[in-house]
Amino acid sequence: MTELTLLYFPMAGRAGAIRDAFRIGRIDFEDKHVGRDEFRRLKTEGELPFGSLPALDIGGETPRRVAQSNAILRYAGRRAGLYPDDALEALRVDELVEFGEDVNHALSPSMQEPDMEKKLAMRKVLVDEKIPHWCRCLEARLDANVDATHLVGSSLTIADLKLLHVLDSLVAGHLDGIPKTVLDPFVKLSAWRTAVRAERDAKVG
Repeated sequence: MTELTLLYFPMAGRAGAIRDAFRIGRIDFEDKHVGRDEFRRLKTEGELPFGSLPALDIGGETPRRVAQSNAILRYAGRRAGLYPDDALEALRVDELVEFGEDVNHALSPSMQEPDMEKKLAMRKVLVDEKIPHWCRCLEARLDANVDATHLVGSSLTIADLKLLHVLDSLVAGHLDGIPKTVLDPFVKLSAWRTAVRAERDAKVG
């Protein structure tokens, strides 16, 4: 029986980078997909530490269930060798992981808006203002780093995995009003996404 079970919806979302980290580190885990009905049951019955997913069940002598996607990601990253030992490098990784969460939070209001006209108006602000700002911030980090194929240092970290999933979700085509080409003007960022995706896939394979 595997020691770790990751619970999340059958999508990448906030669990995509966690799954990547476990797979890159060859860490055995059960990837348990939770449907909406099951999620509501778990939440109603108080079986989720903070009422949200993802959650990670850790077996052993003192089994427990933990939550918070970035905390789980750091745990997976440390075990997989994707999180720096150096305190300053770790700080830089943490900063970018939290930046990715800021992007997720900025997207949430438009995802929860039921009125399509209002939703599209919110998405226009994202496309015209927020997404270009986010991309410029990330390209500045790439310019400042020693290696333009990674966000921190010269090797793959959880920051690369987290931001790759966040940006890929923007152009996946399921967000009405956000064109798949919205990231195209940012050439350095596009090159970084291509490099990280290739490195991740090679390590997972």
